[in-house]
Amino acid sequence: MIRYVLRRLGRMIPALIGVALVTFALIHLAPGDPVQAELSGETSRGALSDEAVESFRRSYFLDLPLFLNTEIVDLKRRMRALVADFGEPARRAEQVRAIARVGGAGLSYVVPQLEALPEAARATALEGLAEVAERMGVAEELARGDSPLEAWRDFWEEYHLDFKPGRARRLALSLLDRDNPHAAAELRRLDTFALAQIIPMFEDLPPDVDTLRLVERVVEATGRDVTYRPQQPYAERRRVLDDWLGWWWLHRLEYVELTNEEHLLGALTETRFAKWLARLATLDFGESSRDGRPVLEKLREKLPVTLLLSLTATLLAYLLAIPLGVFSALRAGRRSDRVVTFILFVLYSLPSFWVATLAIRYFAGLGHFDWFPLRGLHSEGWQAWPVWQQWADTAWHMVLPVLCLTYGSLAALSRYQRVAMLDVIRQDYVRTARAKGLSRARVVWGHAMRNALIPILTLLGLQIPYLIGGSVVIERIFNIEGMGLETFEAIRARDYNWILAVSVISALLTMLGLLLSDILYAVVDPRMTRGVEGAGERGRGGGG
Repeated sequence: MIRYVLRRLGRMIPALIGVALVTFALIHLAPGDPVQAELSGETSRGALSDEAVESFRRSYFLDLPLFLNTEIVDLKRRMRALVADFGEPARRAEQVRAIARVGGAGLSYVVPQLEALPEAARATALEGLAEVAERMGVAEELARGDSPLEAWRDFWEEYHLDFKPGRARRLALSLLDRDNPHAAAELRRLDTFALAQIIPMFEDLPPDVDTLRLVERVVEATGRDVTYRPQQPYAERRRVLDDWLGWWWLHRLEYVELTNEEHLLGALTETRFAKWLARLATLDFGESSRDGRPVLEKLREKLPVTLLLSLTATLLAYLLAIPLGVFSALRAGRRSDRVVTFILFVLYSLPSFWVATLAIRYFAGLGHFDWFPLRGLHSEGWQAWPVWQQWADTAWHMVLPVLCLTYGSLAALSRYQRVAMLDVIRQDYVRTARAKGLSRARVVWGHAMRNALIPILTLLGLQIPYLIGGSVVIERIFNIEGMGLETFEAIRARDYNWILAVSVISALLTMLGLLLSDILYAVVDPRMTRGVEGAGERGRGGGG
């Protein structure tokens, strides 16, 4: 059985990659630009700066090619293009901002070129370098020179050997170990050059290590206002460090020069699809454009609510559909079978949103019977109640939504069960069992039922994603704050990150549902696992 499950799990990996590829293609083939949707849509949070627009585009990897990147723009290529472009009056302000943003990481590309630049280009470079000097804490030292050009030349001649990765790492470790003013001043002078050594250290730091001094250096170098307080709980501090790691993953090439080997590998990894797939592998879906919260954090809140509804509806549908299908099959052609068939077809034809609206109208106190709550999954103040009362309250709130999610699946599954049972009870082995004197109940439930369950188990893998899709409408009508309601609002707001997350989670749940179907197949009919293991043994024997 274990080998059987492992084989099925192995087959899920290429299937999930295929789903990811299809989802990626659909998102990028959809009309419209996510940035324009954010700026001009109804959820726009006002005018954004050029830096914010650029950051937003980078968060969707829209600055990268789709599948193959033959011209990776790392620090070296970026700075060469910037230096070659110096002096254009129309782009002076943009170029000054670019020099200031790159900071210490770009000094080796700018300062040695200052004397060779035309006067207008040199003035642009020096204006940007003046902002960098202020941030590095060397503005007063440079001001003592005869001219900015001479001052920067002397500075670089004296300190250029300090801009080495090994030295930056030693300073960072020293500052992490204790409050070392000298190390802090040296790291400040290195500015953004030290980011490549500091930020990766945030990955595996233990909870008792205070990273405030390092975070302060990173904040000062980048200008990002990401607050880190040592007195906060570890989860909050970890969230800040993870935020910096995510930022570095997006912006690393602005501050790092790649080697030749990294350029070759980057042709495949520095692409939209590779970045997108890497984020999916770590369940990093970015932030929701609706409220700025991490999508994964929202999923942790919303997904359990939707799964509670969907799994309850699935369990209820199967518990009712199996005996109902068997009942109809054993009475095929009789009046009771025709009545059950008619009722189920009527239920199947009723739209769930219409039934949900009627249920609220007649059973939730809007004019008729006030039997069930109107909205949500909990009553006000339920957190203060005993556990059993909380469960009872949740179950009472779930009655109408679960019934609206269940009846459609119940109708379909019971019909499949009826057809499967009719086919099985006509088999020779069933007639033989009856001829041997076994009771009808034992023949049906002990012999025929196992084979009759196989077709209906096939549908189990599709039921959960089907119900999650249906929960979009049901949760909206009953105002249940689950994944369905959030998806409804995300579609209206064009929240691409949330829609992407829901697509991937739905695909993953489908795969898990199919895996559960396969496991139940093996439980119902052990010959399936024996067949898989036998094939494996034959393969090993042939290889020997």
